[in-house]
Amino acid sequence: MRRWAGIIVILTLSLTVALLTAALLATEWQQVYTRSITIHALAVSSNDTGAVINITVTAMTLGSGYVYIASSPLPTAESGTFISSSQIAALVATYLANQPFNKYNFLINVEPTTLEIGGPSASGYMTVAMWALITNHTLNPDVVMTGMILPDGSIGPVGGLPAKIKAAAQEGYEVVLIPYGQQEYQTSTGQVINLVSYGRSLGVDVIPIMSVRQAIYYFTGINLTIPSISSEELKNTAYVNITKFLWMRIYDRLIKSGAINSTDPNVSKYVERAINYANQGMYYTAASLGFQGLINYYQDEMQNYTTSQLYGLLNQLNNELNYYSDAVSHYNVTTANIDIIIGIYDRIEDAQQSLTAASQDLATNDIADAISNLAYAKARIETLGDWLAVLNAINGGAPISTNYLEELTSMYLVYAQSITEYTISLLNAVGLTNLPNIKQWMNSITQEVQNAQNNYQNGLYPLALAQSLDAISSNDVMLHSLFTPTINGQESAGYLINITEYVRKLAVFNTYEAENRCGLFPMLAISYIDFGNYYLNDYNSTGGINDLAAALQLYELAASYSQALYELAASTNSCGTPFIITNIQSINVSNASFNIQNTSLTGYNMAFLVVGIALVALAVGVAIFSLKSLKINE
Repeated sequence: MRRWAGIIVILTLSLTVALLTAALLATEWQQVYTRSITIHALAVSSNDTGAVINITVTAMTLGSGYVYIASSPLPTAESGTFISSSQIAALVATYLANQPFNKYNFLINVEPTTLEIGGPSASGYMTVAMWALITNHTLNPDVVMTGMILPDGSIGPVGGLPAKIKAAAQEGYEVVLIPYGQQEYQTSTGQVINLVSYGRSLGVDVIPIMSVRQAIYYFTGINLTIPSISSEELKNTAYVNITKFLWMRIYDRLIKSGAINSTDPNVSKYVERAINYANQGMYYTAASLGFQGLINYYQDEMQNYTTSQLYGLLNQLNNELNYYSDAVSHYNVTTANIDIIIGIYDRIEDAQQSLTAASQDLATNDIADAISNLAYAKARIETLGDWLAVLNAINGGAPISTNYLEELTSMYLVYAQSITEYTISLLNAVGLTNLPNIKQWMNSITQEVQNAQNNYQNGLYPLALAQSLDAISSNDVMLHSLFTPTINGQESAGYLINITEYVRKLAVFNTYEAENRCGLFPMLAISYIDFGNYYLNDYNSTGGINDLAAALQLYELAASYSQALYELAASTNSCGTPFIITNIQSINVSNASFNIQNTSLTGYNMAFLVVGIALVALAVGVAIFSLKSLKINE
């Protein structure tokens, strides 16, 4: 059977190569670069016996960005995350190699084995192999590793580590790389094993690593350490001026509504904090806090509304939202405005969900929830005019074809679906699925993925891309938070702190690269980092795990958004395409028509990409951070 399985795999791989070659020749002759490398993945059987499995990775310059799998048996366990994690491995590897993700195809041939390959534990290793192939490096044959790749480049947790380390030692390997945080390994029977000491007793060095960058160093000697860059370096004059403008718009609403003088602590605390941070020049954080204060004020104000008045407000807000939806649909997407278009679509979707919920609440006479949803929708729709005003001021940038945007969105959407299924499978395995907070979080993120799928099918690719990135980031946080090492019932807080600091550095670096290496101005990413710093400072002051989870979520979003924008521009050869910013004019909807009024913005003519601000959800339960299209709850 093993012989026949080997023949089947060889035939499958040969057929795949033949088909790819035929497709290439059918289009045009070009020089094809092909290289292969074999890695030695660590696996565990159902009876906890370790094994080493050979996986051959081949890189081909065919220019589509696909990953093809040849394996017997086919990888189906754990929702097929071997396949989806292979795709994200290619994405991370090409990004680290400073190459467009769609320049290569990768073929992965798994050696026939009685062990079923289904999980993502080899994906970190495959990322290293892919990077080595496209940068022409060799791998140290004395090193092996296990760990799943996450979109942020960190190495996620895996199981069966003692058996894997033993198998590596028996095969004569000298170094075994394992995910950071799992060096103190607790078995299903409750036994705690120090894997570093255990490896030493077997004659191997067990080294915990936090990221694929570290893995690359141990395999090749190439140092890809993330440099320390201050987040303040990201805040150029354009960013400061734009966020100040957005804050002043929020501040103006606080004054005109009367919220500025509110004695309600749920309003006044946000207003006071907002003004304090504005005085420190942290305008994005100020706008975010002021936005929450405005929501709370509207909610108080609506307590005196009659049902008829609530229905009237619902209709008015629906009309305003329809105008904004129609307005943004007429813009062509470019490398200069895609960030703000994503932000607008995300806000429109968020507001629509709140209005739909409010309508259902009113129909069932649930007035309290109707008021809550209407207050949020009112504040959200008011700020759409600010976003559209900024979008109107953007000129230039390289046009982004619908076909390419569809391709990029499809890849992120597939991974969002797969990693969500994988997270659910892990939660089931450890019996956490039915815990109330976790169940709420999973329902939220599953709905986010479904919304992304629906919007993708409807051709709303910027929104589907944003929702996919949100889902991926949320899963990253879930995996890091819920699988924080726990020994004898005590979580290792140091692990989550170190992961958060790593992702913060990554977010700053990715954003810096997009800004300086590609000539972009990733406003959303800079803003997420700014607000993440706010929560990290709160955590350092209070020790609240929710603040730490909120900071991690924001840093994950920043890292994902900046990387996606860079890949989009680099893969279309659009880095450095010039654009300009003209005068910004405020936009309001009144009496079913647009009123465009000049706003005093002396000194606000900027030659950088302008985008809006986005407001992000806080944690739901301990270490759970639920994302409802960037909605704030504290």
